[in-house]
Amino acid sequence: MQAEDILTGVYGELHELLGDHREFKRETLCRLSALEEEVKAAPGVRAARMCALLSAVSGIVSLLASFGVKLAASLCTAGGAA
Repeated sequence: MQAEDILTGVYGELHELLGDHREFKRETLCRLSALEEEVKAAPGVRAARMCALLSAVSGIVSLLASFGVKLAASLCTAGGAA
């Protein structure tokens, strides 16, 4: 009876370890898949950020121009002529 209890306990622990190992493997594969997606999307994200930055700069320049602020290029030309 005692040997049977020991074998039952060992068998249960073995199946618990197998379950833990399968869960670890599943989570690892899920993380790797997510990382792969991020790597594949990185150039698009970088381009989107650059476009957003250019859009913001363009908006600021347009706003400044609407208030009559001279741009640096026209200031440099005027300063060089004086």
